[in-house]
Amino acid sequence: MAKTKPPTKSSQADRKKKSKSRSAPGDRTAENPFTPTEQPETIIATATALLRESCDPDRALKEVSRAIAAYPTNLPALELAGEINVEIGDIPTALEWFQKAVSYDPDGLHEDAGGSGPEKFLWLAQLCENGGLEAIGWFDRAVTVLRNWIGECESTGRKSEMLVERGLKGKLCSALCAMAELYMTDLCMEPNAEEMCEKLVTEALFAVPDSAEALQTLASVRISQSRPEDAQAALTRSYGLWKDLAPDSPQIPPYATRMAISRLLMETEMYEMAFDVLERLQEEDDQVVDLWYLGGWCLYLLGERRREEELKAGGDSTGKGKEKAVAPSKSLKMTDGEDDIESDDDDDEDEDDEEEDDWKTLWDASREWLNNCARLYQALDWEDDRLRGHAIELLGNINSVLGEEMEDEEGDADEDGGEDWVDADGDASDSEVVMEDS
Repeated sequence: MAKTKPPTKSSQADRKKKSKSRSAPGDRTAENPFTPTEQPETIIATATALLRESCDPDRALKEVSRAIAAYPTNLPALELAGEINVEIGDIPTALEWFQKAVSYDPDGLHEDAGGSGPEKFLWLAQLCENGGLEAIGWFDRAVTVLRNWIGECESTGRKSEMLVERGLKGKLCSALCAMAELYMTDLCMEPNAEEMCEKLVTEALFAVPDSAEALQTLASVRISQSRPEDAQAALTRSYGLWKDLAPDSPQIPPYATRMAISRLLMETEMYEMAFDVLERLQEEDDQVVDLWYLGGWCLYLLGERRREEELKAGGDSTGKGKEKAVAPSKSLKMTDGEDDIESDDDDDEDEDDEEEDDWKTLWDASREWLNNCARLYQALDWEDDRLRGHAIELLGNINSVLGEEMEDEEGDADEDGGEDWVDADGDASDSEVVMEDS
């Protein structure tokens, strides 16, 4: 199942106006007298290229609609239509297309037998409106097909290329992990929830022992069981599988998955590793509000731990710490309505400098990350009251101890207005940026 880039808020709004004009199951497109002369495979290949290579879902939809008009029961065309509608943000229509494909292939047969496999079940599991047991039902259908196909490949040696090229074990592993996550969230009150989590994550690791996703899911299970040391071990193994890979390696988990692992690392107090993950994410895409929030929170927790250690040691809480050096933060600069990142450190700074940071340095860096979060929150007109409130609380704690952030010699502190970050009650915390109620 190919992953598609989630639509942005603006693209969803623009496309919603056009959604009624798009073809959907039951439309009269199947009665189109202008039947294409090409074979459906040719049209579908063109539509697929337009979607995945040219990133042009509108043209892709026109092409696949031509295929469906001429070949209304063609399963690849129906499923591609569903995928395209996911890309453009029309989830109800996407669901209709996938469900129509299921009506023609309820058992997920192989293409050689006139089916289209398990992918449509996986899509429906992720998109279904009710989630919970409904999603588990779709996942179950997909997992049954995947188990059967993998068993056939391994027992007969036939279609071995399908096992690798189609990524059957990877899809099975991901489906099992998704089911386990459901039993830890939507279905956590089910009487067999813990048992199912254990069973599912065990099978996922058996299918792909070196799966970062499965190890991350195992860590989530262990956290829910109050077994932090086991969770730390699983997270260390998961991160170790990809931390030294090149940035463009296909083995590196998706951005959102790495954001999730940074949260788990913070939850298990592995702050240094969590910040390593977040710094890498910052280099890839720094226009993510949660990234700056988590980075600021992580640095705050690092500083808090160092401060407590110094107090317990009877120090004056101003000595040098033993934490890993934290690179100077980068700050967002607003230019012509766009958000650019400008490094606060010189380009020729020695990256190997491992000067230790005390808790004050860590908290000062935390303040920079949280201020960047505020700028981006405001620029994107973001809506997350819980994140916003916690960020304001953290900044308040920092400023109450370190005092207000001082202007530098060039007056950079005023560059963004030097205004207060106003909370929901109208009280101001001492931050650089205004955060108006959304």
